[in-house]
Amino acid sequence: MDYKFSHVGIPTTENKKWDGFYEPGKIHYTDFANDAFKIEFIQCDADSNMPEMFQNVPHVAYEVDNIEAALEGKEILVETFSPGEGVRVAFIVHNGAPVEFMEVK
Repeated sequence: MDYKFSHVGIPTTENKKWDGFYEPGKIHYTDFANDAFKIEFIQCDADSNMPEMFQNVPHVAYEVDNIEAALEGKEILVETFSPGEGVRVAFIVHNGAPVEFMEVK
């Protein structure tokens, strides 16, 4: 399995110029593609159903060719979902920290 670095996600309580909002998870986010250091800031609404680890611990994200294969045998933190057309993401717990896998078609 090849893991191509994508970005770092950092939870914040600061108000940012949000680039998007993922309604099902109630997640505000900035676009890491527009950041010189590939940082994505995230903030969940108070009534978000996302796990506390996702909401409070920074994560590193990797692009993968096959998300199912990347998830095999891993501890799932957030099941696979699609935040946008052609993109599927999921989060695992690796050594006590969240890691995001992204499949982009």
